[in-house]
Amino acid sequence: MGGSLLKSCFLGCAVVMFFHLTPVFAAETSASQPVRELLSQYVNIDRADFKAKGKITLHRLQPLAGQLVLSQAQGDPEWIFKTIAPWNPALSKILRDMHIKELNLAEADLLLDGSRIQLDLQKATIPEGWVENVRFQQNEGGEWRVETAKLRLESMPYRFNSVALPLIGAMGFDQMQASGNREKGQALASKVFGQGWRGNRLEGSGEVLARDGKGSPILTHVAWNATGVHAPGLQHAAARVPALGDLLRFAGKDPKKQEPLDFERVLMQVEADNGGTVRIKSVRVEAPWVTISGDGSWTTKGKDGERAKLNLLAKTPDGKEKRFKATFPLSSLVEP
Repeated sequence: MGGSLLKSCFLGCAVVMFFHLTPVFAAETSASQPVRELLSQYVNIDRADFKAKGKITLHRLQPLAGQLVLSQAQGDPEWIFKTIAPWNPALSKILRDMHIKELNLAEADLLLDGSRIQLDLQKATIPEGWVENVRFQQNEGGEWRVETAKLRLESMPYRFNSVALPLIGAMGFDQMQASGNREKGQALASKVFGQGWRGNRLEGSGEVLARDGKGSPILTHVAWNATGVHAPGLQHAAARVPALGDLLRFAGKDPKKQEPLDFERVLMQVEADNGGTVRIKSVRVEAPWVTISGDGSWTTKGKDGERAKLNLLAKTPDGKEKRFKATFPLSSLVEP
């Protein structure tokens, strides 16, 4: 997971996940206050597949720098990708790889100056959902930072459903902050929810541990720490994963009674290679009625889809202990 994949993962969710910020962009020039204008052209596109209003400004020729401001845009975003490609081909490629076929933008301000990027966006809507009040910055050294307000998705976009965070179904959060560079990233989100669970706070971090001879990541470490987790979807999952039902009953929770399942903390650390297997180095679940710890793995490739294998030790407050092993498709954890 290199810089672009770290950004993609953390912007998605994870999403993914959700990190403390450092003020590395304090000296950046605001996108709304360009230094100069060499050439500018107003945008007024009214086609069947794409509509947009705004302005394109050229700030410098060598190296090429410019700004795209759109008060509104709707439809196939290919025009946007082609427009920014001369200024920043890497960013254009990342956006194309997301396979977004329909995009609605409100008040978008994008400054491109070599490897330096600054984006201010009031709202973006895609078929899967929407995000509000996005501010993204990347400096010349590759360090990046993003802040958003609410995110709501009915399903995970193709590009973001990565091995680092295999989310299924609807998800969102009320606020997210993330920062990082080519090697590391960290993030923090509040009021996070997925299909069948929600949490007050979710922190995450990711780091590239090894690269191949071409510089591509071959081993990545990702960690999550969720607090204040409410997981009603586990009752539905227990009916489809027998070992999970056995574990809940051992801890004094009968899935058939639809009891609230609240956890003080859920922690996980994983290592992902580029072969489609993720090693769960550790997982820990803490609640007043049980503590669960263990390890395992999940496979992201195969005819049966994503499957998880867990080895868990459950301990109750009265000192009882029991081990559980389970292998199941990740889709079984999603509340219908």
